[in-house]
Amino acid sequence: LRAVFQRRSDPKTIISVHSERLVVLVSILIVCLLGLPMWWTTTRVYRAELPTDQISRFTPKETLTIPLVFYINPTSGSPLPQALLADIEKTATGLVDSQRQQYAPKEWRVRYQPVVRSGPAPDTAGHYTLSVHTDTLGAPASVEFAVGRTALVTIPEKRSKKATLATLISDIIVKEEGETRQLGHGRSARVSASRALKYSPEYAVTFTLLNEDPVNGVTVDWDIEAAIDAYIRPFVEML
Repeated sequence: LRAVFQRRSDPKTIISVHSERLVVLVSILIVCLLGLPMWWTTTRVYRAELPTDQISRFTPKETLTIPLVFYINPTSGSPLPQALLADIEKTATGLVDSQRQQYAPKEWRVRYQPVVRSGPAPDTAGHYTLSVHTDTLGAPASVEFAVGRTALVTIPEKRSKKATLATLISDIIVKEEGETRQLGHGRSARVSASRALKYSPEYAVTFTLLNEDPVNGVTVDWDIEAAIDAYIRPFVEML
């Protein structure tokens, strides 16, 4: 027994010291190999990859029809008859269709459809009020855009309201549709130029309104808060 206890109390040999160090190093290595992947998996922020190639190649087969509703509201007198409103809508649709260029093979097919109704328009996107003033003093036909989605249309008494309003509505729709299609032509470039932003709990988005023709005294009332609540906030809340 004395020999056994004496052997156990002997100092550690060089081999045993190296063995203990090797065990410690292997343990640390095992912890790193198993712990780091688990830590990374449980703490990293998940970012879903968007199929940008499929999005850029996607083209809807059917044309997307977006109605633009124009409310004809005479400044004096009785409202326009329903038959006249239907004729204005039909004429405006024909003018828009005659000016629409053919769609490209991979182009987004967006089509704006004029809808004509009577009375003032509600405060809703896609609804516009055309306040019609019949002039008896011989003034030429004119259009003055007011605050919001409202325009004052002056029509001479002897001039056809149907032709004037149908031409005005078709001009507005052709311009809007052309700008929308122009944006669609550059969608592949926008996808290739997209940037991935680093994760952050908050992002600051700045909106700037540029007046295209400030020389002529055109005043614009931009209700950006209502637009954000109507268009951007629902999208952000879905994210």
